[in-house]
Amino acid sequence: MRGSSVCGDPPIPVLPVLLRSTLPVAAATILVLTPATPALGADGGGVAAPDKPSETRRSAKQRAGQSGSGGGARLRRTTLLTSFELHRKRLFLLGRSARVEFTLSGRRVAKVRLHVLNASDRSRLATIDLGEREAGSHSVNFTGLETGTALPEGHYLLHIAGRNLRRAPSAASTAELEFRHHTFPVAGVFSWGNEGSRFGAPRKGHRHQGQDLAAAEGTPVVAPRGGVVETVQYQARGAGHYVVVDGDSEDYDYVFMHLRSGSIPVVAGQRLRTGQLIGEVGNTGASSGPHLHFEIWVGGWYTGGEPIDPLPLLQSWASPA
Repeated sequence: MRGSSVCGDPPIPVLPVLLRSTLPVAAATILVLTPATPALGADGGGVAAPDKPSETRRSAKQRAGQSGSGGGARLRRTTLLTSFELHRKRLFLLGRSARVEFTLSGRRVAKVRLHVLNASDRSRLATIDLGEREAGSHSVNFTGLETGTALPEGHYLLHIAGRNLRRAPSAASTAELEFRHHTFPVAGVFSWGNEGSRFGAPRKGHRHQGQDLAAAEGTPVVAPRGGVVETVQYQARGAGHYVVVDGDSEDYDYVFMHLRSGSIPVVAGQRLRTGQLIGEVGNTGASSGPHLHFEIWVGGWYTGGEPIDPLPLLQSWASPA
């Protein structure tokens, strides 16, 4: 693979009730509801002592107490979700996973599911089976690839539910999530620069093949997409310290130039995740001030591919989903 000259000299290649039963029941009902009349004594005089209250004349309070006891028994047969939390509200494809943590309380095993909902209308897009879970604390990772294909970019809700599972009054069962396929390469304050920073701007003997992003020296530079490091090199009269990354599951190579000396922690052949550090903004090579020169190539970098204007993609990565 050959080196690329930016901001300097030309590049060096390097997701049935029976009716007969009715009458006895009605009669029994009448017997219960008909008020009792005073009974004569055995000698035909006086009034007999009143009967003791029967079980059919228990107070509403007693009946309510029995009903409440039955409800409590049913509740004890249900597992409670006592906590639910999503760590990492913004998730990147091929980046660090988001950790989902939840706590269950009860004696029964619950069959737990995680639903992925559209944030705008709460329609269900996918369901992830988390299997049978006993009481205790649980943790699972969410990557956005659980259904076999990547979720589209956008805003989602993760909702936990399941058989034999009820939410405790104090617990949440839904969390918000933003999912993106790329991240911006400069992890800090930056400037788009002027016309001379744009793709195609004239340079001595060639045209600018990328976009310059001005930033303070030492500002972290990260991989906009997970992939494999193709090249880590230095070019004194051109790119300075530079890194080339081949993006996974897409036909893009990403190039980062003028990186700060001693700031590059990656090596050729290393696999990266989206958002992983690859260096810091510097002023090495043919550069007049600290900035990141960033290129995107369709196809291989100097192996049959060609550079494209990275500004539209950079602007979309810098904007909310």
